Amino acid sequence: MARKQIAPILILFVLVNSLLLFANSNWDTTTLFKFKFIMAVNVMLFTMSIFNFFRLRKMDAANPHAMVRSVMVGTLLKMLVFAGAALAYATQKKAPVGMPTLVSSMALYLIYTWLEIRWTQIKK
Repeated sequence: MARKQIAPILILFVLVNSLLLFANSNWDTTTLFKFKFIMAVNVMLFTMSIFNFFRLRKMDAANPHAMVRSVMVGTLLKMLVFAGAALAYATQKKAPVGMPTLVSSMALYLIYTWLEIRWTQIKK
C-alpha cells in the first residue's frame, strides 16, 4: 500500500530531475532559469514529502481533527525549512535567483503539497 501512495511523488521527483538535467546540459548558461537551484528545491521538497508521509502514516485516520492538525503541522514545517533555506541562500550573496526560477519552485511546492494532501484523503 505504501508503494502505491509514494509512487506519484517518486515519479514527479524523477521526472522533474531528469527534465532539469536535460535542460541544464542542452541550454546555454544565459537562460532565465537556474536549474541547479530548482533541482535543490526539488530534492528538499521530495525529502520533506517523504518525511511527512511517514509521519502521516502513524496518525489515526478515524480522528479528523488529528489529521487536519497533522497536515497543517507538515505544511508549517515545510514552510519553515524553506524560509531557513531562503535566508541561508540570501546571506551567501550569490547572484539573484530571478522570477521564473522562483515561480517554477513555487509551482513545484504546490504540486508536492497537493499530492501530500491527497495522501490524507486515501482510505487505509
